[in-house]
Amino acid sequence: MSNILKQYDIWIASLDPATGSEPGKTRPVVILQSDILHQAKHSSTIVCAISSQTKELFSILRLSINPTANNGLKKPSYIICDQIRAIDTIRLQERIGRLDEDTIDKLNTSIKAILSL
Repeated sequence: MSNILKQYDIWIASLDPATGSEPGKTRPVVILQSDILHQAKHSSTIVCAISSQTKELFSILRLSINPTANNGLKKPSYIICDQIRAIDTIRLQERIGRLDEDTIDKLNTSIKAILSL
């Protein structure tokens, strides 16, 4: 798979150290940042972490995503939409897949609602 960052690709990233309620450890993340900044070789990127741990929260905060050959996930997971963060690209280890169009639409709807856009 390509090592070029693209919006809505899923990568494995090292998120430690984490503080408080931030997701930590090495886990999948979905790239949110526009490809324009990636093409400019920006040194950080904006992501949402992905977790396989279920939480009883509104679906707008935790977007359910099932594993597929295209997204590269190994078990049912959740995009943590309310934990948007910028990370240095050094934290990104490998690209494992990409979100499908339906999940991209749901993710964008969740982010717009969370940020009141």
